[in-house]
Amino acid sequence: MKFFRKYEPSDTQKSIIREFQLLHMKWEGTDPLPPPFITCLANTEQNLYFYPRDNVQVFDSGKTQGITAPTTSITGPKNRPVGLKFGSDYLMIKVAFLPTGLYRLLKIPMKKTVNTGLNAIDFLSGEIGLVNAQLIQSSSYDEMIEIVSAFLDKQMENGIAQEEPIDSVAIKMLDPLAKNSLPEWASLACLSIRQFERNFITRVGISPKMYIRIVRFEHAMKIKNASPEKSWSDIANECEYNDSSHLLREFKQFAAFAPGSLLQKQTSGFGAFPTG
Repeated sequence: MKFFRKYEPSDTQKSIIREFQLLHMKWEGTDPLPPPFITCLANTEQNLYFYPRDNVQVFDSGKTQGITAPTTSITGPKNRPVGLKFGSDYLMIKVAFLPTGLYRLLKIPMKKTVNTGLNAIDFLSGEIGLVNAQLIQSSSYDEMIEIVSAFLDKQMENGIAQEEPIDSVAIKMLDPLAKNSLPEWASLACLSIRQFERNFITRVGISPKMYIRIVRFEHAMKIKNASPEKSWSDIANECEYNDSSHLLREFKQFAAFAPGSLLQKQTSGFGAFPTG
């Protein structure tokens, strides 16, 4: 069985949270589901995850030995792929933050979250243990979202980092069709280029250049997913890569498999796994 739904944050939460997601997949009998393993490709996301049911194993690229993810995990952007293996009862509640939203909530340098998952209990209120207990006991998806939402409301009441121009700039930079140069983005953030790069890494986790590369890479994948008949050469041209080999090099870093394999792979956000 598979259940997936997106939930809107409250008006107050919208200053830092993009959406809530709930995915429940249960491998039972002859269910026509793929193996419980996906590859999370490079992305710009800042997320808070709750896993109330079976544990999730995390595999770094090229490694065969995984580690168990914390029941509640904080993750930042990824500039390389990460493998996830689920148990037979995979229930995930994901709080998807705006590009600098998790920084504004936690007030910690986001660089430490890149390519890894941190135990949220080390950074958020001890009440998170109670939240996990409530999630385990609940059988209602809507109630689970309400539990997590109420917890985040309490965290926000303690104060979040002040909004700066760079926060809105990071959101605008998610537009793959934006043509701004780095100096132009820095100017919009009311910062020098050096200040912009330093503050961007603090609030987002990765450099502006890496961020733009990943945004373009994700755009290319979305085009292929929506139009499988399009050649990678045409997609590379549409996304303004220098040539197909340029896109191939990006795949080697951000996906660890060749472009031609994308539609055959189980990846987060594509195929049977709408998120992960």
